[in-house]
Amino acid sequence: MTKDQIIDFFQLQKDISSKPLKPIYLMYGEESYLHNIILDNFKAYFSKNRQYVNFETFYGANIDVNRLSNSIRTLPLGAAKQVIVIKQIEKIKAFHIEKIDSLINNHSFLDDSLMVLLLSFNKKMPANLSLKKIRQFGVIVSLQKPKSFQTKQWINLKCRENHKEILPEAVYYLQRLTENDLGLINNEMEKLFCYLGESSSRIRKEDVVNNFFGAEEGNIFDFVDAVGERKTQTALRLLKKLEEGEYHSLSLLAMISRQIKMILLTKLYDGDQKKIKGELHLPPFVIDKLIKQSQEYRLDKLKSAYRNLLDAEIKLKTGYFNPVLVLEQLVVRITE
Repeated sequence: MTKDQIIDFFQLQKDISSKPLKPIYLMYGEESYLHNIILDNFKAYFSKNRQYVNFETFYGANIDVNRLSNSIRTLPLGAAKQVIVIKQIEKIKAFHIEKIDSLINNHSFLDDSLMVLLLSFNKKMPANLSLKKIRQFGVIVSLQKPKSFQTKQWINLKCRENHKEILPEAVYYLQRLTENDLGLINNEMEKLFCYLGESSSRIRKEDVVNNFFGAEEGNIFDFVDAVGERKTQTALRLLKKLEEGEYHSLSLLAMISRQIKMILLTKLYDGDQKKIKGELHLPPFVIDKLIKQSQEYRLDKLKSAYRNLLDAEIKLKTGYFNPVLVLEQLVVRITE
């Protein structure tokens, strides 16, 4: 099986909406949210085409092979198709896998009455399952965590489906806040759609951040920008709000350190956007912001900032110093 015979989540979504369905699909990957989306897409396909189907689900460790055998061999009564969903393939015992292989390999799949969906939560393709019939009649799908650019495409598509436009800056912060987790992104977007309602057709950075943190709470992005812009009083005010929330002192220190590192790299590359983008993999509006912030710092000031960061880390990790005072002093030393 070559790589070009394995499709990804996005290609499968396109295929479900534009091509005739295959009788058998093998899907594997650790992103459980993607598994759920795909199953929902299959159900939506049948609903859209007004096809009544029987869905029957079996689970790995506790699979009833006799019932599965009957379900595969029995024609659907009063329905257009029998859909067999077998989850957690990686947990099925070897002797049961052999029986399942036999059931699948002995089925003709020439009529349109049966569809088999095989799902594994392993990162790699299941090694305990024969691929002969799947290669012949079906599709193999890798449901791995999407790359950043793929998630961006998915976010924009979901917004268009909900008659919203999302600005590039809002997409960036949505991915940062959720660490590019598609499940979390979907939850935040659903909240955004409800929050905005019909009042606005455009989603901005402020909408994303306020929806995530709450409108009254200072957020980490404004804080690190204030540090980058050497706005001491603004940074201290936002730091106080963050400390009143759930942020751990070491998490705040890590964010300050990350910002200083990006400013230093921008300074060393002398504002060359192409080199900065290649090194940091950031969108243009973030790079523009970093270039402006780098102009606020001399190299010797950034070197001094690294010494201050190391000193603050030692103090926080020893536990002998007040974390609030440590971070406040750090902000003052870096920005003044």
